[in-house]
Amino acid sequence: MRSFLGFIYGIVYGVAHVVPGLSGGTFLVIFGCYETVCEAFALNIRTIKKHLFFLLFLGIGTIVGLIGFVHAITFFLDNFGIQTNLFFMGLILGGIPLIVKIATEEERFKSVCLLPFILGLALVVSLFFLEKFGVFEMDGVQGVDTAFFVRIALYSFVAAIAMVMPGISGAFILVAFGVYDMFIGAVKVFDFAVLLPAAIGAVIGIVFGAKLILLVIQKSKLIVYCAILGMVIGSVAPLFPDGLGLNAATLAGLVCLACGGAISIIMGARQNSA
Repeated sequence: MRSFLGFIYGIVYGVAHVVPGLSGGTFLVIFGCYETVCEAFALNIRTIKKHLFFLLFLGIGTIVGLIGFVHAITFFLDNFGIQTNLFFMGLILGGIPLIVKIATEEERFKSVCLLPFILGLALVVSLFFLEKFGVFEMDGVQGVDTAFFVRIALYSFVAAIAMVMPGISGAFILVAFGVYDMFIGAVKVFDFAVLLPAAIGAVIGIVFGAKLILLVIQKSKLIVYCAILGMVIGSVAPLFPDGLGLNAATLAGLVCLACGGAISIIMGARQNSA
């Protein structure tokens, strides 16, 4: 059962990397397996051996979500934007109770927790508004040569660190760098001139990001999870859809919101009890 959950989580994790504004790290926290996956990303052999099948199915699901659903997700976002975004918002909001539970496993909330929560919330929301007003706009890359290879690897490295950080969207980072369409197009047609340097940068970024996260968690789990809670709540802002009102799309979207929340709560509870 846990391996099957790993596969489902992997699909969601993979899909999250396709949608600007969605954070794969957020869903790992919501599903209660964030630290386990981070330890695996950080190449902790003991953790990998202990959770081998779960991690294997998570990896398979991630590939399926990233490659197999890229066309479907773009279709739904283009044609059912309100419903799709509200569904993802439901997934995120439904995971908040589990994050609170994980944060307070060792100690209760205290006044000092407010600061990291506000900082985490402000970080994600400010990144969203800065990107929205074009502060990060760049020209992307042109031409396939050594410089192209290095720049793609570097962009992927930065985006991969964001993939590990809850609340921060790796796809958003690619949009900010002006290479999101290039990366998505490469996934769709298997353009290895882009995928190879992207893969190299992603692997290095994921390992580095995971080691960094685990280091700060060891220092103070409660403080880190308070910041994570702020980032997770802040990650809802980029998903707030345009066109909400007294219409059928909004009504259907509210149903999708409720369904997303219910799915997140159920799956998080199952993972937490596994």
